[in-house]
Amino acid sequence: MIGDDQLRDLAPLISMVWLFDILPRMLEPATIPTLHNADGEEVVFHRVRFPFARGTTQALVAERLDTVPALQRETAHFWNWLGTKPTPGKKGTGRMAWGVTMEDGTPVLGNLELKGRALNLSVTSAERAERGVALITQTLGDMVGAPLTEIETVEQAMAARQEGRTSSEPAPDIPVEVATPLVHGMLDRQYRTLLNESVPMLGDKTPRQCARSKAGRDQLAVWLKHLENLSGRQLDPDDPMATYDFAWMWQELGIEELRR
Repeated sequence: MIGDDQLRDLAPLISMVWLFDILPRMLEPATIPTLHNADGEEVVFHRVRFPFARGTTQALVAERLDTVPALQRETAHFWNWLGTKPTPGKKGTGRMAWGVTMEDGTPVLGNLELKGRALNLSVTSAERAERGVALITQTLGDMVGAPLTEIETVEQAMAARQEGRTSSEPAPDIPVEVATPLVHGMLDRQYRTLLNESVPMLGDKTPRQCARSKAGRDQLAVWLKHLENLSGRQLDPDDPMATYDFAWMWQELGIEELRR
């Protein structure tokens, strides 16, 4: 059985794999657009630490967090902060959007983790950080001290990961049979959303728009082959990125005959 520490390791793997592996593949070389989350807010990573006040324990904090409907406990020390499931058919903002969702499409606004004598909040925008701080302060009151915030831009985060372990690598000690379905499921959701988003490599058209013309379908074939080739370049053939199957995208766009 996978333990709590392994589940915590999987959280950043799932949330970052699209941003640091897929994003560069769908863009023109050396292009980094302004990213926005599902709420239309610019992506800037915020990590907020709430130190425990004297007499506060992890058990007391966990008990209080479990009373908040928006917080879904995943392990003994880890919660997902959930938003409202979007209305079916709701149109996007037209911006380059990135986010993490649950299996049913409910957006994950952030994560909470108990570590040592502190509660840590991780979110992807200044606005969510402000809302999260308000939520935790209201919930825990004087059980925690003043929050301390660390901020990291997308460019800084990508540079840091290029210097160390890449986000497409499974977290240490995570069995491939555990990481693979989670990563593949996340990629399915992100790519399905991408079919309706503009892609610079496709002349800023959406994949579905390109599928309507012969020239567009030829562009799609080049783009999809590019994605497949890059995924196949993983050093480990069992890496979740290496084993991802793009066949459904060819079928969805009606260009299976161009997959040679």
